[in-house]
Amino acid sequence: MSSSSASLPTVEAAASPTVAVAPSIPVAPSTPVAPSTPALSYYRRELPTDLVSFTSAAGRKLFKESLNEGYAEGYFNLAGNFTVQSEPAYCGPSSLAMVLNALEVDPGRTWKGVWRWYSDELLESCRTESDLKANGITFDQFLCLASSHAQVVAKRGAQASREEFLRDIMYVTQRDDVFMVLSFSRPVLGQTGDGHFSPIGAYHPESRMALVLDSARYKYPSWFGDVDTLYDSLQPVDSETGLPRGYFLISRLDSRLDLNLLESSLLASNSSRSEGTAENLTERPSGAYPIKISCGKGSSSCCSAK
Repeated sequence: MSSSSASLPTVEAAASPTVAVAPSIPVAPSTPVAPSTPALSYYRRELPTDLVSFTSAAGRKLFKESLNEGYAEGYFNLAGNFTVQSEPAYCGPSSLAMVLNALEVDPGRTWKGVWRWYSDELLESCRTESDLKANGITFDQFLCLASSHAQVVAKRGAQASREEFLRDIMYVTQRDDVFMVLSFSRPVLGQTGDGHFSPIGAYHPESRMALVLDSARYKYPSWFGDVDTLYDSLQPVDSETGLPRGYFLISRLDSRLDLNLLESSLLASNSSRSEGTAENLTERPSGAYPIKISCGKGSSSCCSAK
């Protein structure tokens, strides 16, 4: 008997479901965002032609000759502590911080970390911080602030004659223990702006030009200017105070130099000064200078280090 095999049904493998993959979207490379810039901004100002840039060939020549004749003795102390003002209106505190550090005055408080140091934002005036940033400080407020940290003599406008102004410049540029800070009117010098503070760094006898270490380095470089024009720039009246500007002679509180007793004998001939010798001032007992003075708000000083 023959037998036959039954055909088995063919079973097909189930097809794998198709998974739809979203097409990749190309990502554009990120574009750097440019820092916001005010609608109107400046990169420095052009120095008036009658002022000589310190870094120009003519300025370097003037400085070398000033140094050789002994009229840039304090320059290196100032340059080693040069401070660009941290705010557009901080020329006063910045100039003072520069001078105090050049005199190696210990501020008695920390700046950052464990270090004691002067910087313009640590010098507190009678004004609020917002007012100081907007308007800066006046002649009297600078005097008050400086007198809290150093021995200061202030001479306002025509209170000092041209001869006295020149004598004081000649004196301070021959020493490294006393410095001069000007409070002057920029427009008289052909510059933009109004009142400004900056220290004197050197004097060139032959041309009668003084080196102004401009604290607004972002605006003007340091420059040599005619002493007579500098004197004229001290005379305009400050619209806020109704009084002229002027200059300051600053030394350490423990200095025995009496800045009030500068004598006309300091105006010696150029030949005697070319040797770079500085004449001594009359001394007076230490402790004769106040640590603080009033700037007009009661009997105590309103200016201090923060």
